[in-house]
Amino acid sequence: MNPTLRNHIGYNEAILDDTASFENFFQWADLLAEKLNISFTRKLDDFEALYWDFLYKGTTLTLSYNIFNGITVFPALEERSDYFENAAIAELVDQLKDASPDEV
Repeated sequence: MNPTLRNHIGYNEAILDDTASFENFFQWADLLAEKLNISFTRKLDDFEALYWDFLYKGTTLTLSYNIFNGITVFPALEERSDYFENAAIAELVDQLKDASPDEV
């Protein structure tokens, strides 16, 4: 699945995989780390969800896995995001348009 961009209640969200598993989440995390040269600054692991923060283009974004929504990336500020955070998400989708977690 190619990443897609959607606007979710006032902020952009990158949909990486809407039918993913925990295993796919870790593959996407590895791909982001390698392709974009990022490192995760905070990791919150829950029973049904994972939320890992990272810095990208000067803003904090969250790589998320949820059993209902799949794997997404959104601004850590969520609905308090401004143009800069939303632009970073759009650029991230563009950077990952031909990426596949199977590459890692």
